[in-house]
Amino acid sequence: MPSFAKRLRTVLLLGFKRVRRQVRNRLFLPTEDFRQDTGKAGLAPEGFLAGRREKPRLYVEAALPHVGALAGRCPGQAAQALADAGRIVRHEFDLLGSGPFKPVDPDRPARASGYRPIDWYIDPVRNLRFPVRVPYKEWKLFEMRPANADVKYPWELARSQHFLTLAQAFQLGGDTRFAREIFDEIADFMEANPVGFGINWTCTMDVAIRAANWAIGLALTLDADGIDEDERLDAYAGLFDHGRFIYENLENTYEVTSNHFLSNVIGLHFIAAEFEGLPQARLWDEFCRKALEREIVVQIHDEGADFESALPYHRLVTELFLASARLAQFQGRPLSDDYHARLARMVEFLAGMQRPDGLMPVIGDADDGRFHIASRYGDWNRQDARHIYAPAALTLNRPDWLPLAGPDAAWEAAWWGFDTAGIAPGLAPAPDGRHLYPNVGIAVTRTGGHYLAITNGAVGTKGFGNHKHNELLGFEYHLGGQPLLVDPGSYVYTSDFAARNLFRATACHNTVGIDGIEQNETNPEWIFRLFETANPVHENFEEADGTVTYVGSHTGYQRTEAKATHRRRFAYRRAEGHLVIEDTIAGEGEHRLVWHFHMAPGVAIAPDGKGFVLSAGDIRARLAVPAGLEATVGEAWYSPSYGVKVPCQALDLAATMPLDGRTWRFELVPGPAGEST
Repeated sequence: MPSFAKRLRTVLLLGFKRVRRQVRNRLFLPTEDFRQDTGKAGLAPEGFLAGRREKPRLYVEAALPHVGALAGRCPGQAAQALADAGRIVRHEFDLLGSGPFKPVDPDRPARASGYRPIDWYIDPVRNLRFPVRVPYKEWKLFEMRPANADVKYPWELARSQHFLTLAQAFQLGGDTRFAREIFDEIADFMEANPVGFGINWTCTMDVAIRAANWAIGLALTLDADGIDEDERLDAYAGLFDHGRFIYENLENTYEVTSNHFLSNVIGLHFIAAEFEGLPQARLWDEFCRKALEREIVVQIHDEGADFESALPYHRLVTELFLASARLAQFQGRPLSDDYHARLARMVEFLAGMQRPDGLMPVIGDADDGRFHIASRYGDWNRQDARHIYAPAALTLNRPDWLPLAGPDAAWEAAWWGFDTAGIAPGLAPAPDGRHLYPNVGIAVTRTGGHYLAITNGAVGTKGFGNHKHNELLGFEYHLGGQPLLVDPGSYVYTSDFAARNLFRATACHNTVGIDGIEQNETNPEWIFRLFETANPVHENFEEADGTVTYVGSHTGYQRTEAKATHRRRFAYRRAEGHLVIEDTIAGEGEHRLVWHFHMAPGVAIAPDGKGFVLSAGDIRARLAVPAGLEATVGEAWYSPSYGVKVPCQALDLAATMPLDGRTWRFELVPGPAGEST
């Protein structure tokens, strides 16, 4: 081994820029590539493949002995996997609200085999192409992207989450073109995106998710005919390079770690498992296990909620933590009991927030993030988190979650490595109940088809607020299984700053605004930051005689000329879905108040005497409002998932008045006539 003096002299010759990089990347770490690392383990690359075939290393492989029986038990899911895989082979995708598109690379011709290279740089919505092969350290999104192109589209495609569907289709029927597609795409990607060059290396989170899905695809096609061993070794070499890149570019240098760093860790954990026995894999595995135990404490509140204050991100983070829990369990080296207990609370939080229709409210940001997609790749519902329940139930020995697991319960659990012979579709609704999650700031109550969720939480991610919205003392209200009033969602991020700021604004949520001021301060140019100014407080949450009462307040308007505190009381008779809302606003001077009521798509608003009738199909409720307010019914938008917005209606009630502490009363009365009681 070279002396320290020789190593130091070598480092000095590299120059300051590289020194800084090596210090960040743990000075003098071994950085051998795949073939060098197998040599250090005393193996030829071919010997690695032989060893890899001897023992399953990823939990998805446990499904292989049962594929025939699984197809018999789940014919619909098997047929959909085959149909989805057929579209993937034709390079037909539909991602993040894009609609169907075929990303054909304009610079590289079709191969002799007929394979047409994919355009890994395209935003199909705006038909704009990102610059090719920019060194990842030099990438500057807003200066280098074409016009307002959305980088999430190439990132989403390059995550390769369709590899599991291709592998399922190969295993279901033995059609080698599905396995062939995996290897063609890996070679295609590495040709168009050499390690460290291009936008698909600029976000380590996406690198890590891609790597995990490559590992899954390779693990499930080890027995595929027609794949040359050198080609297979090249694919593994590319996967190994992903591991090296992730470890050297961890997203833990920001103010606080988040789902990005967690994705880095989980992806690296899967790579380490795939390269079990190699020196760098042992290093990666040790790092990942320590990081997992730490991050589940850092990122998850004691109540089980993710600290980023966005329910769709909680779904993603739950899936991430669950994947590593299952992987470690499959390896025979489970993570700690404390880790499992906190993970169980995460799943319980999901169940607690579930709407009567089985979906999740879109509170906070949503970008449709997943780790791997085992069912319905082509059309999974982005508001449906039920794919988590069956694998979570079997990983954590919680059979009580299986009835919640949705129609794909057995199929999902099988690809998480469980024998699912006795599992039926889990079609039961989440149980009735009421919960206050004080740290994330959500109170929820559900009885049959009636549902109320109230938001009043601090800025998430330890005050960073990257995925938090200004929805304090807002609410979502469902009656008889029908959403009537909803959180609007988030729509898009970097491609449209105005839309981004609109969907996270106070004025777009079911709460009260003063003078158009945001509850928590924002900067229109800092679209992933809120500045904590509101100090939300839960004053009371109780139930008596069938009425659930929540009282909360915030001081977000104290920094303005109004110097106002907003206090809101909800009284909810949950058996009937009857809701009374009382707002008390105390401050200084005369100001403009606007109450916003955001309807779900398909809900009509009609004036009715002293109020308004809200109706959708057979469901009706009357909203009684105070006298003297100016009413405006207008067009609005609801975003159920990233890149998608659908029209809806909104009601704004406004007045200019002194903030003298008076109380304003609103009442939602269910029933065909909607008459107040």
